Amino acid sequence: MRRKRKSSDSSNSDEESVEAAEPPEEELFSSTSDDVNCIRTLFLEFGQGKVWWVQCITIFVAAFLAYSYDNAGSHSTNVQISIMTVITIVGASPFCKSHLVPTAIGALVGGQNVIAALTDNENTIYATNYLWLLLLSAVVGLVWCFVITPFKILDGFGGRLGTTTFIGMNITMILFFGPLGVVQWERYIFGVYQVVYIGEEDTKLDIRNIWEWTDEAELAIGFCISVIWLGVAGGAIRIAHNRYIRHLEQMNMQPPEALNNVLIPSVMALTSMILVNATAYKHASGLYNGFAVGAYVAMASLQKIPNIEKFTLVSCTAAIWGLALTPFFVGFPGKSGFTAMMGHTTFESIERLMNKSRQQRVARRRQVEDQMRLAIEIQQRQQQQEEEEKSFQTATSNSHDEAPPLLPYHPHSHKPQRENSVLLKHQRRQQSRLRHYQDDDQTQGGKSKLQHRGWSAIQADTSDRWQHTLESQQENNNNVV
Repeated sequence: MRRKRKSSDSSNSDEESVEAAEPPEEELFSSTSDDVNCIRTLFLEFGQGKVWWVQCITIFVAAFLAYSYDNAGSHSTNVQISIMTVITIVGASPFCKSHLVPTAIGALVGGQNVIAALTDNENTIYATNYLWLLLLSAVVGLVWCFVITPFKILDGFGGRLGTTTFIGMNITMILFFGPLGVVQWERYIFGVYQVVYIGEEDTKLDIRNIWEWTDEAELAIGFCISVIWLGVAGGAIRIAHNRYIRHLEQMNMQPPEALNNVLIPSVMALTSMILVNATAYKHASGLYNGFAVGAYVAMASLQKIPNIEKFTLVSCTAAIWGLALTPFFVGFPGKSGFTAMMGHTTFESIERLMNKSRQQRVARRRQVEDQMRLAIEIQQRQQQQEEEEKSFQTATSNSHDEAPPLLPYHPHSHKPQRENSVLLKHQRRQQSRLRHYQDDDQTQGGKSKLQHRGWSAIQADTSDRWQHTLESQQENNNNVV
């Protein structure tokens, strides 16, 4: 029995060791299911593109593509063409629509020419350039995810994405690029001491040649026209499509999807750049920058810019800002978007000031009108009172002429006064008794006449007092007999 127990104990210990070495199938399936769920959540988060780390990765990938497309090879393309190409390719893909906004920011990060500006050969790309690009992408991504998006800074304004890139570039410049010597500090005011074209071409001009200034004026006019063209055209297409959707909704019909406010202006800008590039225009890069600024203006919310007239005015304001900012921030990424944002905010500030002044003028006008109305009412009341007084005076004068003069008013004159109205109460009783007795005497023949001095209110003569008393006593005796 003991041996059997030992064998059983040994078998149990072996089973426990086997279970410890090999976990059961349920635990294996649970661990694998947890891993699968983690991978699935990662793919879902990456597909939605709403998590901050996914957006930062998307920004760096788009910056890598735009920077490589702009600087790789012996013949580099234009910065704006590389930016719009990356945005259009990602926006046209049905699987990357959720990543379009961070892709646009990343394309703006990659569309810069300041990192490789200190190298001997600008066409040569070094590995360190991509490391600096990664740092710039990380700073811009953090600014977008933790500052611009949660606090809704510049929400609905044109050039919001470019402004985010521009802010991140300045932070990186102050903290890293400037102190480490990656980018020259002179880039902030490069155009002040070095003449550049409006299109930010780092080309030296000979001031002594007057014909170069005609080229400068020509490029400035072309820049303004390109900004206005793309800002107005892009905004008009979005407004027309939005009205078409509302019309279908009123007709109880299923409307199509709304146009993407980032993709449509980018496609129009890329198409315009390709057409201008086909003409081999010598100042085509300036027009490209104008198309970019106009595209960022057209990306504004239709609640901020609801009609074509405002799109035109905002585009004109942005074009003026583009001319003014040409000597500053030369080569900085996001400068075109920052220019569009400055145009939009300046126009809105001017509009608010005009509306405020208009409201003040309306309030003053209403106040003046109210005062005038009140003065007219007071004057009318005075005239009415004067007329009433005149009519009353005429009426009284006519009544004085026709009617007899009025007697003075006495409140108790209408009541007849009685003879005994001044007598006391007991005197009135005595007089009533005296009348009663006199009436009785008259009925008896008028033989007896009763009289007492207390029954009369007239004061008796004191000289005849005793005679009166004797006569009354005699009369009383005779009556007794």
